[in-house]
Amino acid sequence: MAVTGFANLAVKVPDIEKAMEAYRRLGAHVGVPEEWRGARRVDLQMGPVQISLFSRALYEDRVDLPEECFLHAVFAVDDLDAAIDGLQVVWGPEVVTGGFGTRRIAFVEAPGGIRLELMTQLAEPPS
Repeated sequence: MAVTGFANLAVKVPDIEKAMEAYRRLGAHVGVPEEWRGARRVDLQMGPVQISLFSRALYEDRVDLPEECFLHAVFAVDDLDAAIDGLQVVWGPEVVTGGFGTRRIAFVEAPGGIRLELMTQLAEPPS
């Protein structure tokens, strides 16, 4: 198993529009928000880093989260099953589809009290 790339950082915010405006003022290129799996989400680009803002985390029913917080870092892997083997899986693996294309993802607890999303890209976003 190998990590093949860094995808993005995920952040939970109570007000997507307010957060979008704050990131715009910081110079971010902000995408179009979408309803996604019972929450709202939007991707933005700050220099070389993509940040995804969510109104609710997919795994929120399994992890106690405040209203506003850093959620997780996302890494692409070449073999998701091997990557999560022996780790504490919080949610997944599951196939998800959105503006990012189609991915197979899982969230794991990582040292330092953070979560990581590990994913394999199955299909690119439509052009």
